[in-house]
Amino acid sequence: MRRLLAAAGAAALSLAIVVPVARAVVPDGRNQSLDWWTPVKYDQQGRAQPQPATAPDGAVVYASDEIVTVKVHFVDGVKNWDVRVQPDAGGAPSTCHEDLAQENGKYPTDIYISCPWDTTRAVDRTLDQPTPGGAAGDQNLQRHWHLSDHGVSANGRYSVQVIGQSAGQPQCGVLTCSPATPPQSFELYQDSGAKRWRQVYVTNGVADPTGVTNSFDPATNRINVTWAPNPEPDVTYLVQEKVGGGQWSAGVAVPGSATNYVRTVDQPGKYQYQVAAVRPAPTADSGKGASATKTSGFAATQAVDIAQVTPPTTAGVNGPDGSVDGGDPGVLIPGDSPSSTAPGAHGTAPAKGTAAAGRSGGGASGARPSGTASRPTGSAAGGTGGAPGEAEGEGTDSGFSSTLPYTGTQGGTTDGLGSGSEEQPESMSKVVNLPRPQDARSLLIPVALGLLIFVFAMQLKVVTRRNPAMAAAQDDFDDFDEWMRY
Repeated sequence: MRRLLAAAGAAALSLAIVVPVARAVVPDGRNQSLDWWTPVKYDQQGRAQPQPATAPDGAVVYASDEIVTVKVHFVDGVKNWDVRVQPDAGGAPSTCHEDLAQENGKYPTDIYISCPWDTTRAVDRTLDQPTPGGAAGDQNLQRHWHLSDHGVSANGRYSVQVIGQSAGQPQCGVLTCSPATPPQSFELYQDSGAKRWRQVYVTNGVADPTGVTNSFDPATNRINVTWAPNPEPDVTYLVQEKVGGGQWSAGVAVPGSATNYVRTVDQPGKYQYQVAAVRPAPTADSGKGASATKTSGFAATQAVDIAQVTPPTTAGVNGPDGSVDGGDPGVLIPGDSPSSTAPGAHGTAPAKGTAAAGRSGGGASGARPSGTASRPTGSAAGGTGGAPGEAEGEGTDSGFSSTLPYTGTQGGTTDGLGSGSEEQPESMSKVVNLPRPQDARSLLIPVALGLLIFVFAMQLKVVTRRNPAMAAAQDDFDDFDEWMRY
């Protein structure tokens, strides 16, 4: 019997020596583990009340009171842990870091991670002092975080990364202890096979633009719409226009780095603008009919009443719905002619040489002025009852004029070209119909034809002189010609 008891004691001692070594070296999920955990509180009646926990994989979050909760078990002790909520598209993450302190020379083997997460901002949370090991095992521990705020966070998909570092402290049995091991980092993957972190989608809203105003520069016909920048880092803007009592246009997208939009107008009218902010808000269902953006409310400017624009302009004409030309802010579209109805638009000049009949004003008496008769220069707007003259700034024309030159009176009578006692310029069509000067071709072509006929006649005469028969006939013709003269 004594020998049997001795053998059993030896077996127990051997287990005390072997088992701690195996648990420290082989992390099999029981010796080192990290698991998502839901905190629980109990009310006065002892009923369990689940508390906020980590959002599930693929969830949509948009609040300032999210939290990451994990239960950690390391048989060789927990030295520290980190939570890092990282935007997959890049940008500042939100983080928590906690160091653990030894108690009685040992690090705690079981702790509860609780990392607050404000999805609207990128915040680093740290503790000024290591947390005692015993306190870290309390799932309702209230930590006093030191905050480092990096500003408004971006919307999009985030990865929740949880890393715990083991202390590597030796594990002791009844009689012996295993040797210390180097500290190791263990990660909590959503899919351990693919090593994929848990992923959630942040879809926070967007603030309305502020400070929206506009101004008009009559020298360039440009309206400049300005606003204060939004706080979101991933925002863009939408600028809509309304002309008169029309509808708002579909809008023009403006990059988030810009805080103004320049519009060149080509017609008078009443112009009004409104600005909204837009930011991405993707979800796991994006592309399946789910909205992938969030749009703020519109902030409108005061209407700009433009009475006149300065021609010419390079801006395109608004569409029937008052849509803004072009797609980029401040871009002018060449090639569009200003409307002929716009104030200040030039009228169509009459053809050169058109008679300006019916001009008012007295005729010049006395001798005809010397020098070349010329048409007046500058703007030739008609007088009372007159027709428009030639375009402004055309200059003098020393060519044909359809108006007779002035002549003086002789013996109190006119020269027959006018009527009454005072001579007036009259149209030449009343006296004589003079042909217009012809160009060089109308004169040279008949001359060339006549010269060709003359040369042909001379050649024909030479040929007849050299042919005897034709020469005899020619002589007979000459004799007949002489007889006729006789």
